[in-house]
Amino acid sequence: MSLKRSLLPFLLLCAAFAPIFTLHAETPVASLHGTFVDAENRQPIAGLLVRVASEKRNSVYPDRDFAHETETDARGTFSITTLNDAQHYYAFSLMALHPRYQARLWRFEMSPDKNRYDLGELAMRKMLTLHGSVVGASQTRTGCVVRLKMHTKSADFFRAAAQTELTTETDNQGNFVFTELYPIEYTLTISENNVIIGYIESVHPQNGERLTVPVPKLETLHGTVVDAQGSPVSEAQLYAMRHRETPNGHVALLAVTETDSNGKFQLEVLETEPSLLSVEIGKKGYFTTGYENVDIGEKPLLVTLEKGVAITGRVILPTHIPADGHYAVKIFPVDIPLQPTLHPMALLKPLLTKRFPVTEPTFTIEGLFAEKYAVYVVGDGIAAASGEVDAAADRTALLVADAPTKRLHGYIYWADTSEPVHNALVTRSWYPWELEPYDISMTLERFETETDAQGQFQFENVTEGRYQLHIRAVNTARDETTGNYQRTLTQKLVDIPACGNAYYIYIGRQDGTPFRK
Repeated sequence: MSLKRSLLPFLLLCAAFAPIFTLHAETPVASLHGTFVDAENRQPIAGLLVRVASEKRNSVYPDRDFAHETETDARGTFSITTLNDAQHYYAFSLMALHPRYQARLWRFEMSPDKNRYDLGELAMRKMLTLHGSVVGASQTRTGCVVRLKMHTKSADFFRAAAQTELTTETDNQGNFVFTELYPIEYTLTISENNVIIGYIESVHPQNGERLTVPVPKLETLHGTVVDAQGSPVSEAQLYAMRHRETPNGHVALLAVTETDSNGKFQLEVLETEPSLLSVEIGKKGYFTTGYENVDIGEKPLLVTLEKGVAITGRVILPTHIPADGHYAVKIFPVDIPLQPTLHPMALLKPLLTKRFPVTEPTFTIEGLFAEKYAVYVVGDGIAAASGEVDAAADRTALLVADAPTKRLHGYIYWADTSEPVHNALVTRSWYPWELEPYDISMTLERFETETDAQGQFQFENVTEGRYQLHIRAVNTARDETTGNYQRTLTQKLVDIPACGNAYYIYIGRQDGTPFRK
């Protein structure tokens, strides 16, 4: 297998964020030269993929476009070029990839008077290997599925190159092996017939120790699921979960089953401390019920599922929406404050979201409590519209969502020179109806944009309303005495009373704070 083929999944990931462009002859470039060696024996590494990206002077984020690549020769040496225009770039990053070595990323500051950089020897560490075996009480555990899942804690390596989850199987001796691991904690699970029979919260491959995983006995959880009238509920799904013990570990789904025609269930579960074991029960049309701190040794569970109610509605949409478009219906508690915010850790997300084709103007939402809700209709080219529905009474809604969306746009300039601010990061506030149930702080990039060469920013498809902008701009200056670059970050909050007209915003360099090295 060729190097590029083995690295294809990671290269596709890079390509998704890094559009490829061509180095034009008239663009100033610098040449980079170096040698890659093994960190242990200092032997050269041949066939290693080297990629380089120049970093823009005024970008808040590194904004790396790995546009040029090469491979090391038999002596481990490489030569590669990168953009070197001092007006726009101040540093470059070098990425190294090889199937048998841990990916690495180096960063070097540029100098305006240099067009050649000799980087010397660059050391790479080999991928880590983890060996282990599954030990059963009376039989060899062959064909068990062994999974490693990386903890969510950051580590001192180029994390994007590492696989977050790996899977293998035990051989006819119950042994297993993982390669291509990084020096970070993993959670290990062993399953047989879709039931987890082994679990280790934290595994450290850098320790080099062989794992021996004894298979403990499975415990049987019995119970019955009934509705509010005491009648058995068949085909209800049950999920047994083991909670994580550390903040960066992972929850494990131990086993899954469903009730029979009499509403009864029997679930084989890995022996687990009650404080770490929970069971979730649900069925379409019913409210999901969960039990924490489940002690299997106690009496069987008697679970009561309450049936939900449904609401129906009709929407009136703009006439310009394409026939293959969709709209979304989002449900909120009726008393939730639906104000815009810039706070990524306080997300007022909808209780549920359901999408419908624009060719179907009627909708039905099931599984609700018999109480009042705020119902929102949103979509591309559809300004948000809302209504209130009482699921305990009429259970119907008519929502007129025929208003078009607007554009929120403007320009950002430096106050002292009136020059446009390039690559300023502009984040706009968002309303709860713009969120999805799965949103977390790391999925809000859609509310960010960068200014262009004219200092312009714009957000399309925005519902008319009041917004706030958080502007982050970087000013980069070179200290001629030390030869180093000093980057300062300037931030500003701006209130936007209405959309439509262009806004002209000025920010001051003197208000910036230095970046940490």
